[in-house]
Amino acid sequence: MVGQRHGPGSSRRLTAVDLAERPARSLRRPRRGDVVTYRVRIDLEGTGPPLWRRLELASDLFLDQLHDIIQVAFGWTDSHLHRFDSGADRFGAHTEHYLCPFDMDEGDTGIPEGYVRLDEVLAERGDRLFYSYDYGDDWQHVIVLEAVLAPMAQGSGLAVCTDGRRRGPAEDCGGTHIYQLVEEATGPGNARAADAAAELSEIFGSEVDIEAMIGTDYRADRSTARSTWTGARQSTRRHRADRGPLICRCCRRL
Repeated sequence: MVGQRHGPGSSRRLTAVDLAERPARSLRRPRRGDVVTYRVRIDLEGTGPPLWRRLELASDLFLDQLHDIIQVAFGWTDSHLHRFDSGADRFGAHTEHYLCPFDMDEGDTGIPEGYVRLDEVLAERGDRLFYSYDYGDDWQHVIVLEAVLAPMAQGSGLAVCTDGRRRGPAEDCGGTHIYQLVEEATGPGNARAADAAAELSEIFGSEVDIEAMIGTDYRADRSTARSTWTGARQSTRRHRADRGPLICRCCRRL
């Protein structure tokens, strides 16, 4: 479920409920007057060694666009609900929640993600933003702003994936524990391969197809430099006319 942005040029009249006016102690900062490049690292919590991606992002992205980008970077298929959280932790007393359309329709407390810009929630080096995907498998990502760089060249795209480690988990595999077991069972030369395969058999039954539980591969080389990142379905359709498509340097999901 992909959010929609209803900005200044929208034909839809925005209501007070739509805008979810900021509380007096809102964590959001004023939007930048210029557009710069944010270098961020996104880690999937509970994985070891860490599964992560490094991205360069336009600072004026809206969070519904960032959702699409993360989906591609980790090999997700946008098959589940998601949420962004800003604060000391995901569920603190002052944490702000930026919600997908379904959660808004369900009456959850929060702000529509399509109204929140990236530079409102990440401004200084070290700032963090949380991203949750699939409330069942509970994939928890931490987005950290590593650097503020010069603006992207005109037409270079909304996002570039520059680095990362480990392949992404398969959808509906069962969460980080199952992902870790699949990686151990299928990793060449892994000393725990047999034990991990046995544990997966105990969990899913002797007929489990472990190969089918392997997620999206990740290529660390740069041979796909500046290839079109067509996997971000909605973002490439919604990107502003003065920018190019999403760009990826290192994901197989092209």
